[in-house]
Amino acid sequence: MPDNKYNKQEVALLFVNLKETKEQTQQWAHVWYWKGVLSPQIGRHSAQCLCCTGQAGLSAFLLARAQESVLGRCMPYRSVWIICSPNQIEMVRNQLRKEGFLNSFYQFSA
Repeated sequence: MPDNKYNKQEVALLFVNLKETKEQTQQWAHVWYWKGVLSPQIGRHSAQCLCCTGQAGLSAFLLARAQESVLGRCMPYRSVWIICSPNQIEMVRNQLRKEGFLNSFYQFSA
Protein backbone atom coordinates (compact mmCIF):
# COMPACT_ATOMS: atom_id res chain seq x y z
CA MET A 1 0.00 0.00 0.00
CA PRO A 2 1.23 3.53 -0.68
CA ASP A 3 2.25 5.37 2.45
CA ASN A 4 1.07 8.79 3.58
CA LYS A 5 3.71 10.76 1.65
CA TYR A 6 1.48 10.45 -1.43
CA ASN A 7 -1.53 12.68 -1.96
CA LYS A 8 -4.34 10.15 -1.72
CA GLN A 9 -6.56 12.32 -3.93
CA GLU A 10 -4.14 11.73 -6.85
CA VAL A 11 -3.71 7.96 -6.46
CA ALA A 12 -5.92 5.16 -7.73
CA LEU A 13 -5.65 1.72 -6.15
CA LEU A 14 -6.22 -1.44 -8.15
CA PHE A 15 -6.72 -4.62 -6.14
CA VAL A 16 -5.96 -7.68 -8.25
CA ASN A 17 -7.57 -10.89 -6.98
CA LEU A 18 -7.45 -9.66 -3.38
CA LYS A 19 -9.81 -8.79 -0.57
CA GLU A 20 -9.20 -5.40 0.96
CA THR A 21 -10.14 -3.80 4.23
CA LYS A 22 -12.31 -0.72 4.63
CA GLU A 23 -9.33 1.21 5.99
CA GLN A 24 -7.29 0.44 2.86
CA THR A 25 -9.91 1.92 0.55
CA GLN A 26 -10.60 5.26 2.22
CA GLN A 27 -9.78 8.66 0.70
CA TRP A 28 -8.11 7.50 -2.52
CA ALA A 29 -9.04 9.07 -5.87
CA HIS A 30 -10.30 5.68 -7.09
CA VAL A 31 -10.42 2.15 -5.76
CA TRP A 32 -10.79 -0.48 -8.46
CA TYR A 33 -11.10 -4.25 -8.30
CA TRP A 34 -10.11 -6.76 -10.92
CA LYS A 35 -10.65 -10.48 -10.55
CA GLY A 36 -9.48 -12.84 -13.21
CA VAL A 37 -6.95 -15.41 -14.28
CA LEU A 38 -3.31 -14.44 -14.59
CA SER A 39 -1.22 -16.88 -16.52
CA PRO A 40 2.57 -16.99 -16.39
CA GLN A 41 2.53 -17.31 -20.17
CA ILE A 42 0.53 -14.15 -20.86
CA GLY A 43 2.82 -11.27 -21.62
CA ARG A 44 5.95 -13.31 -22.27
CA HIS A 45 5.76 -12.77 -26.01
CA SER A 46 5.52 -9.62 -28.10
CA ALA A 47 2.44 -7.42 -28.00
CA GLN A 48 1.34 -8.82 -31.39
CA CYS A 49 1.61 -12.49 -30.40
CA LEU A 50 -1.54 -14.44 -31.31
CA CYS A 51 -1.50 -16.53 -28.13
CA CYS A 52 -1.32 -13.42 -25.91
CA THR A 53 -3.60 -11.00 -27.77
CA GLY A 54 -7.09 -10.72 -26.34
CA GLN A 55 -6.30 -12.65 -23.17
CA ALA A 56 -5.13 -9.74 -21.06
CA GLY A 57 -8.28 -8.81 -19.20
CA LEU A 58 -6.26 -6.80 -16.70
CA SER A 59 -4.72 -4.75 -19.50
CA ALA A 60 -8.12 -4.07 -21.02
CA PHE A 61 -9.41 -3.00 -17.60
CA LEU A 62 -6.56 -0.50 -17.13
CA LEU A 63 -6.93 0.79 -20.67
CA ALA A 64 -10.64 1.46 -20.10
CA ARG A 65 -9.83 3.40 -16.89
CA ALA A 66 -7.24 5.50 -18.75
CA GLN A 67 -9.73 6.27 -21.51
CA GLU A 68 -12.33 7.34 -18.94
CA SER A 69 -9.82 9.74 -17.44
CA VAL A 70 -8.74 11.19 -20.79
CA LEU A 71 -12.37 11.74 -21.77
CA GLY A 72 -13.11 13.46 -18.44
CA ARG A 73 -15.60 10.80 -17.32
CA CYS A 74 -13.96 10.29 -13.93
CA MET A 75 -11.97 12.18 -11.35
CA PRO A 76 -8.37 12.59 -12.58
CA TYR A 77 -5.52 10.63 -11.02
CA ARG A 78 -1.73 10.77 -11.33
CA SER A 79 -0.77 7.20 -10.52
CA VAL A 80 -2.24 3.74 -10.10
CA TRP A 81 -0.93 1.40 -7.44
CA ILE A 82 -1.53 -2.25 -8.31
CA ILE A 83 -1.91 -4.37 -5.21
CA CYS A 84 -1.68 -8.12 -5.62
CA SER A 85 -0.39 -11.15 -3.77
CA PRO A 86 3.38 -11.74 -3.82
CA ASN A 87 3.04 -14.82 -6.01
CA GLN A 88 1.29 -12.78 -8.73
CA ILE A 89 3.68 -9.82 -8.92
CA GLU A 90 5.80 -11.21 -11.75
CA MET A 91 2.76 -12.32 -13.77
CA VAL A 92 1.14 -8.87 -13.46
CA ARG A 93 4.40 -7.13 -14.34
CA ASN A 94 5.02 -9.34 -17.41
CA GLN A 95 1.49 -8.95 -18.67
CA LEU A 96 1.36 -5.17 -18.42
CA ARG A 97 4.83 -4.31 -19.69
CA LYS A 98 4.22 -6.09 -23.00
CA GLU A 99 1.07 -4.12 -23.81
CA GLY A 100 2.06 -1.57 -26.45
CA PHE A 101 -1.02 0.67 -26.45
CA LEU A 102 -1.40 0.50 -22.68
CA ASN A 103 2.14 1.85 -22.31
CA SER A 104 1.08 5.08 -24.04
CA PHE A 105 -1.15 5.84 -21.02
CA TYR A 106 0.92 4.41 -18.15
CA GLN A 107 4.58 4.28 -17.21
CA PHE A 108 5.28 1.13 -15.21
CA SER A 109 7.71 0.94 -12.31
CA ALA A 110 8.26 -1.68 -9.64
